Amino acid sequence: MQANLVTPRVQRWLQNGRPARILHLFNEVCNLVNDQNDVISLVSPQIGPGPFTLIVDGNFCAGLTVGQPIFIDNKRQTLSIGSLAIGFGKTAVWQPKPDWTRLQHAKTGKWPPPAELSPEISAYLFQVINGIAAGDMAACQAGVYGLAGRGSGLTPTGDDVLLGVLYGLSVWRQRREWMEMIAATAVPRTTTLSANFIRAAAAGEAVWQWHGLVNGRVDAISQIHAIGHTSGADAWAGFWRAYMALRSNRGSNA
Repeated sequence: MQANLVTPRVQRWLQNGRPARILHLFNEVCNLVNDQNDVISLVSPQIGPGPFTLIVDGNFCAGLTVGQPIFIDNKRQTLSIGSLAIGFGKTAVWQPKPDWTRLQHAKTGKWPPPAELSPEISAYLFQVINGIAAGDMAACQAGVYGLAGRGSGLTPTGDDVLLGVLYGLSVWRQRREWMEMIAATAVPRTTTLSANFIRAAAAGEAVWQWHGLVNGRVDAISQIHAIGHTSGADAWAGFWRAYMALRSNRGSNA
């Protein structure tokens, strides 16, 4: 079996060759984690690319089990799990970081406001956004501390909101120290999978649905809202609040 799309994070993960195992297993997704808690995801073309995905055709999850060890042969450029062998040599590379600055001039008048968040999540998000707007890193960090890991699931609600905030920073306030602070504060407080999404978002990397927004796809926002159960909608809430607080010349493109 041959992979048909890879990302730079996956390339680095494979080249490092660290001991690894299956972390999660679903119908079209198999998350792998190494001994440094770095995750890559084997996904079907229907799931689509993200910051740490390796896209593979076929029923690659059949016969696999959670905890099963992974073997990497960089000489032969294969990843093996039991009887499954996936070649990753000469695979097309997908760049997960869109040109966020394009949204500085986007026509945002038809962007829908987010769905209502819980009072607790909203309060912490308000603290994060106000801290960023005021240049008060300590206040922002306190809000991040409250959001990180808050909620249920593999990517809790608070973390999904933080993804949106990080994307907003990538558009309207590109300051590395703020993104690094958010990631450093949030990562130790959440799940392994969510921590990897947060680190990628702090580097400006996103799943394909957000690329659609940057590239002006007319259905991009509905595609974002379709991510997970509420993950996309929660990320949109964080992004929208960042947009409302940080966008300069507000209304010029509305």
